[in-house]
Amino acid sequence: MNYTTLPLVFIVSLVSILLLRPLARKLGLVDTPGGRKTHSKETPLIGGLGIFVGLMAGSLLSPEVMMQYQPLLLISCILLVIGLVDDFYPLPAVVRMGFQITAAWLMCDYGNNQLITLGNLFTENELFLGRYSTIMTIFATVGVINAINMIDGMDGLSGGLALICLGGIAIAAGFNGNNPALYSFTLITIAGLVAFLLLNFRAPAGKPALIYLGDSGSTMLGFILAWLLIESSQGGVDKVIHATVALWFMAIPLMDTVYLFIARPLAGKSPFEPGTDHLHHLLAMHGMSKARVVLLLYAAGICFGLVGLAINSMSAVEYLAVYLFMGVFGLYVVLMRWEGKST
Repeated sequence: MNYTTLPLVFIVSLVSILLLRPLARKLGLVDTPGGRKTHSKETPLIGGLGIFVGLMAGSLLSPEVMMQYQPLLLISCILLVIGLVDDFYPLPAVVRMGFQITAAWLMCDYGNNQLITLGNLFTENELFLGRYSTIMTIFATVGVINAINMIDGMDGLSGGLALICLGGIAIAAGFNGNNPALYSFTLITIAGLVAFLLLNFRAPAGKPALIYLGDSGSTMLGFILAWLLIESSQGGVDKVIHATVALWFMAIPLMDTVYLFIARPLAGKSPFEPGTDHLHHLLAMHGMSKARVVLLLYAAGICFGLVGLAINSMSAVEYLAVYLFMGVFGLYVVLMRWEGKST
């Protein structure tokens, strides 16, 4: 990949979003204020579309990227279209889940990208999935998609945490050097995502976001993250991270989502039900501004990502890092339960 491609991807994504904003308003593809939503103006839901246009431009300019990621782009496009329909006319959770499962299955069958091993998950012996490979891939992919979707509750939050995850993959792939197409595509995705964040995170100027990801964008972005995390952690010589490192790259969205999938059913609620019980909501309830909440979670995400990169360079302690992550998650659960009772 020619590095001049990256600023071009950024410009294409940025211009696409700016051109699509007035069209989105005319078509009604906007998030309307009201209820638990705190923004004051109708905000276009075209962030994902702008990112995808940039991805296509960058991939078309990089033949090796297009050759390897054509299936990913095609499946992502399908999810984006379904998501746009959902942004116009909200679909039942079971229908959305059905499309996510189908996309994950297509990744395995058409994209030939799936979990073969979970690495040294609990012991020094590698845990191979065998006949459970496809179902575990579907489970993991749907989990990542919903993690990104569910944490999309403050300007710049989900996009920024996704950027941190992509940054971890890019650094690992860059140092490894065995999968140049993965490295190039990750950088292309980062360039498009940065263009989106420029218009989505407006804290320095004290202004609200100009655009949102929408369900279309968060679903597409979650799927791309799942694909890249799986690809980067599998494949023998093409592997650039240990499978357990993915936990650290996705730590904040993952812990938030797993906790809510446990806590909400125990409280008699659907895990897919919108609510104000996310970590970022609880932090805001303690008087922190939205910008500070987002920046704090960025800092935490970067710290977790750095731990992941450190673990990646020390394969001998890979399974110990899983126990460490479980300990961190246990502490997270205790704090969330305590904070939930005190608010």
